[in-house]
Amino acid sequence: MSRRPALISLLTVWLTGLVTVWPAMADAETSREVEDKATEEQLLSSMFPSGCHFSGQFSQQKSMQGLPVPLKSAGDFYYSCDLGLVWHTSEPFSEAILYVNSTNNFRAEDDGTLTPLSGVARYIMSNIFVRLLKGDTGYFTDEFAVTQEPDDTLLLIPESEMMRKGLEAIRIAKSGTGDGDALQPAVTIKVTDATGQNTQVLIDQIEEYSFEGKRKAWEQCETLYSGKTNWCRVLLSPARFDAF
Repeated sequence: MSRRPALISLLTVWLTGLVTVWPAMADAETSREVEDKATEEQLLSSMFPSGCHFSGQFSQQKSMQGLPVPLKSAGDFYYSCDLGLVWHTSEPFSEAILYVNSTNNFRAEDDGTLTPLSGVARYIMSNIFVRLLKGDTGYFTDEFAVTQEPDDTLLLIPESEMMRKGLEAIRIAKSGTGDGDALQPAVTIKVTDATGQNTQVLIDQIEEYSFEGKRKAWEQCETLYSGKTNWCRVLLSPARFDAF
């Protein structure tokens, strides 16, 4: 009979200890998760310009099944967090992607014809390139597992099953082009889809601008694309333009 109170006392002590320790363990786990996310965001933010407005050059190659050599293209771009993105391909032919937001995005021909962006091109622009350019680190740490490889390349693996159906991985690496004082940062983005096909984009010759506001952003766009002023006007007022 004397053992029962003793057992109850021991059980009470054990439960009390468990109640005390469990919240501490949960808090420690939450703290680690917060620290891990902060580290991932810091790694991502180090890859791209910190400013709100910048321009640059790009070269791209896409490997496709059935083709003996990659498809290559090159051009220039202008990004403004207040205005949007002009992604201008100049080689092997001239066209542009005008991205305002997830609703308003177009493919623009030299003659001014606009067609709505759709399919894979729209998905990649909306969910990868534009988010990377604007430094949306929170999106990538929420949707991807981010790790740093031995060569400092960042490896992003999608966490949701739905995203993994179309995307295998994103790799981001930062390097430099030029020599000495002329050394310029360059960023390589490699997207591998679920079929194993790769799209690799090198961004370099990046120039940042220190102005503020949508009007100044539009004026800079006009300066860069003086021969294609309707592109900048589409970004400024997309509702005024019809897409066919």
